[in-house]
Amino acid sequence: MAKTDLDVYTKKDVDNARTKGELVGWIKGGAVGVTGMLLLGVIGWIPTVAVIGVGGFVVYKLFSGPSKTD
Repeated sequence: MAKTDLDVYTKKDVDNARTKGELVGWIKGGAVGVTGMLLLGVIGWIPTVAVIGVGGFVVYKLFSGPSKTD
C-alpha cells in the first residue's frame, strides 16, 4: 500500500484539529448570533424577519436539490 501525506498525522493530531474546528464553529456561530441581535435592535423586527425568511428560503432551495417533475 502506498504511503500518503495523511500517514504522518496521529490520532491526537486529528482529535486536536477536530476540537479546534468545533471551537471555531462555535465562535463563528456566536458572532453571527450577536450580530443578528444587534441588527434586530437597530432596524427592528419586520425587516429582520423578512431578511431571515428570504435567506431561509434561498438556503432551502440551494440544499433541497433539483425539483422532480413528472
